Amino acid sequence: MDGVRRTIRRRRSRGVRRAMATVALLAGVAAAGTGVPSAAAQSPGDTIRWSVEKAPFRLSFTSHGRPLIAQSAGDTAGPGGRMAYQTSDGTPHRLTNLLRRDGATYTVATDEPSRTARVSVKSTPRGVRVEWRFEPSAGVTQVYESLTGNDAEHFLGGGANALYTDLRHKVLMNKALFTSAGTLNRCNRSGMPSPFFLSNQGYGVFPETDAIGRIAMPNAVDDPPHCNTSPPPCPVLLGQPDRTQLCFKTDRLDYELYAGSVSDVVRAYTAKAGHPTMPPVRQFALTHWRDTVADQATVVDDVKQMISRGIPMSTEWIDNPWETSTKLPEESQNSKWACNGTLTFDPVQFPDPKQMVADLKAMGVHLGLWISPHVREVAGGRPCPPTDYPPGSFIQTTRTTDPLQLDLTNPATLAHFKAKLEKLFSLGIDMVKGDRGEEFELEDAKFAAGTGTDLMNTNPTRYAQATVDVLRKLYGDQYTMLWRGGYTGVPSIVNGVWGGDPQATFDGMRLSVTRGLNMWLTGHPVWGTDTGGFNGGPSGYPSPTLFTRWSQFSAVSPIFEVGGAGRNATPWKYDDATVARFKKSVLLHYALFPYLYGLAQQASRTGEPIARPLAYNYPADEQAWTADQHMMVGKDLLAVPVSADRNEADAAAGQPTPVDVYLPAGNWIDLHTGAVVTGGQRFVRNSTLDDFPLYLRAGAAIGFNQRIDDVWPQPWNVNDLDREDRTGWTYAPGEGLTHATSPTGGTFLGHTAHGTTNLVLTGAPRETQVMVATQAKPRLVLIDGRPIPETTASLSDKTVGWSMKPGPFGGLLLKLSPHFGLSTVTLVS
Repeated sequence: MDGVRRTIRRRRSRGVRRAMATVALLAGVAAAGTGVPSAAAQSPGDTIRWSVEKAPFRLSFTSHGRPLIAQSAGDTAGPGGRMAYQTSDGTPHRLTNLLRRDGATYTVATDEPSRTARVSVKSTPRGVRVEWRFEPSAGVTQVYESLTGNDAEHFLGGGANALYTDLRHKVLMNKALFTSAGTLNRCNRSGMPSPFFLSNQGYGVFPETDAIGRIAMPNAVDDPPHCNTSPPPCPVLLGQPDRTQLCFKTDRLDYELYAGSVSDVVRAYTAKAGHPTMPPVRQFALTHWRDTVADQATVVDDVKQMISRGIPMSTEWIDNPWETSTKLPEESQNSKWACNGTLTFDPVQFPDPKQMVADLKAMGVHLGLWISPHVREVAGGRPCPPTDYPPGSFIQTTRTTDPLQLDLTNPATLAHFKAKLEKLFSLGIDMVKGDRGEEFELEDAKFAAGTGTDLMNTNPTRYAQATVDVLRKLYGDQYTMLWRGGYTGVPSIVNGVWGGDPQATFDGMRLSVTRGLNMWLTGHPVWGTDTGGFNGGPSGYPSPTLFTRWSQFSAVSPIFEVGGAGRNATPWKYDDATVARFKKSVLLHYALFPYLYGLAQQASRTGEPIARPLAYNYPADEQAWTADQHMMVGKDLLAVPVSADRNEADAAAGQPTPVDVYLPAGNWIDLHTGAVVTGGQRFVRNSTLDDFPLYLRAGAAIGFNQRIDDVWPQPWNVNDLDREDRTGWTYAPGEGLTHATSPTGGTFLGHTAHGTTNLVLTGAPRETQVMVATQAKPRLVLIDGRPIPETTASLSDKTVGWSMKPGPFGGLLLKLSPHFGLSTVTLVS
């Protein structure tokens, strides 16, 4: 017996020394890898240089001495041309030869004797900025720019279109005009456009303009159409393999060039366009809504239905209708009766809004409201009460079918709108679903401050800013939003967006995946979609199968919101198996909170998206560009939503659905099965309704608050999204060093080599769990220097311990109790 004790003491002593050595080694390596750049390091703007050809005038740019991009060759006047323009009589013109130079400002002749152009080029901390103005500018109605490109280039950007992530061979319309995601609305337009784009060849271009226009990539084909009977705005030449064309309906053009990796370019763009706002924690919790809610009691009961089934949630929002109504008692509740613009609760439908807020608050749930910038004077053929907006409050359009739309360029209108919002939000409303800022064609409209050509794109931005001003006044930064329309700069205003009104079909789901992956530029990195779709599917949709698959997609999206015009408005009414799968998806989303929140923090500093196309992380991988339904969540988690139409038939037959998966180079862990899969290949993964392709990169650790029974004496509460005293990690062992941080779990250091894994956690709370994604049971486990035997029963009565857990999301589970935030683990195979 004494020999056994001496052996244990020796092992413990060796374990302590080994653990302390590991702390010193890993901490030193991590510190060396995260040092602060020296003051002599070059800024992005220092790396780009330009040269000038005098006759004809032409700019070329280099980065680190290598060609980057240039203005295209040729002397075309009009579409497809370099530094060309059109005048009000429809005549195309162009810039010709350099007349004189004053530093980095160039006076250039045009083919009009009475007009010159002043072109300014300057370095910025971000890259290089090009500005050109006409002298005189009167009569110039469109400007054209043409930059070198090639047929092999791939592009990202353009805003939240729902059709494609790779912009290769595409034409983008720069016009904030809403279209839903679905087969019937495959329009080449977006309610959240952006003229910014980046190339896989190491550069990005940001035309800093609010003007309506179009951008055509090399060899562009204008398909699908822009879904409008009038010609598309701003002409471009199709099928041009050697150039990217810019066309904007304005009399000037400014654009910036950025160089470097995808990350470098996005950071530079964001530094100019504005960093995304950081939402509060509860933005990452579940939000529920119905398209039409009967009354106040229904709102409260819906929350009870969710929580009573163990489905956590944070916010309930009331969609249209809720405002003063012209509905008669015998008529059904319908938005056609709603007097939009009163911004006042209907007294019959909602007799006591303050009590409703209090009832939800008692259950730990916030109340939100749908709003719009539209005003109705008549609803359902009956007059609405006056809204008392001052004269000149509405945008002037020629279409009598359009609703009255607030002109927030009018200062008096803006003040009145904000006063009405403040009175409403003061009831305790701290969440807003902002709809319809981009719903109607306004190019030919008249605003108080100018023309629709100049102001249409920024209309949803003004609407968002007015709403946020009121929310911040009342609640500081503790409010949430879901916004639908946007343009450049909106991420710095709103703190959440959603891909509005997708059809409740698998095609609507596929288009929603694409729109979400593109949404970070002009919406916000924190985005979500209507789980199950809004409407437009067959009767009774979404089916249990579609709802389950969409819930899996929402689980790995930054925002999880559920509701619509179909069965998804009352998810508890599905069959028991579907409700259980929905709950499992919600809990997966909650488990991912530390990872998602940490990525949101990073996005607020850098502008980099949370969920992004696979090609964002792997721009040199041609296969990544074709995997346009793959989602990278950060750099470590890869998901493939299961959205094939055959899902329904497969589910009916009780068989899995095959999913085409491409994994980039390296090893990846299938989190549902625990299998290690070698990347650099495309394969088929069969997926039942209980799983979907979800992979963690080997060598990665992510914050992961997995709810596992019998680990902690006090289980997670239903509505817990986070706890100050508890955190979790999932680690996929991989050769070499792993360094990760979590907003709730401190710092994770890991090193795996020669069959031994060493882990060091610092800044960790007293209750910390780590799931090591491995199917191999170790020979020896040292926790804080002590050998710990496997626990085959409950861990809840252990201070520290470990056990093997089956999938999904299984592996070697470590229960730790860090002292002063520090804990060490050694695993020996």
